[in-house]
Amino acid sequence: MYQSLENVIDFIFPPSPEARVVRALTADDCSSLHKESSTNGVTALSDFRNHHTQALIHEAKFHGSVRAQRLLAGILDAYIEKHPPLKSALWIPIPLSPLRVRTRGYNQVMEILRYTARNEQPLTVLEHVLVRTRDTVPQTTLARDERILNMRDAFRGENPELIIERNLVILDDVTTTGATLHAAKAVLLPHGPASIMLIALAH
Repeated sequence: MYQSLENVIDFIFPPSPEARVVRALTADDCSSLHKESSTNGVTALSDFRNHHTQALIHEAKFHGSVRAQRLLAGILDAYIEKHPPLKSALWIPIPLSPLRVRTRGYNQVMEILRYTARNEQPLTVLEHVLVRTRDTVPQTTLARDERILNMRDAFRGENPELIIERNLVILDDVTTTGATLHAAKAVLLPHGPASIMLIALAH
């Protein structure tokens, strides 16, 4: 019954090629996408050049695919299991501008964090210690030096008392030069956290 309904919907509203890729992926498939790398002080958990990873990121980010968000959360879960101290860290998603939140209706990084560690103690996520001050040009459209300028004064910190002497993890979906994550770190560092780790789901 469900399959028949899905077939009808697909006939009327054909899914994109990336949506079909995500639909076919399983959690086991995604475990093979877990490929850690470290660049410019950012730990990335998968390779964005892989078309499966691209499909997951795009569907989670631009189409609000719960399936894609859950599968990406699984990749993050696998990394956290290898590094147990991260379970007690405070997790901070890279925020969107108010305009982009209104347009998109969600922050994909926050949604992925909601699905992480669902089967045990949930992660402690702080949404309101890092705020986007303005809408920025998408980083993917800019050269390296332009990306750094684009992120200048793009964030501000709030509720600094929440992060004093705490271990923080700032999470983004994709990184290229690390400019966004490092701009966020620079805003929070003066407030006295014990440590700040930068993680991206893909590079």
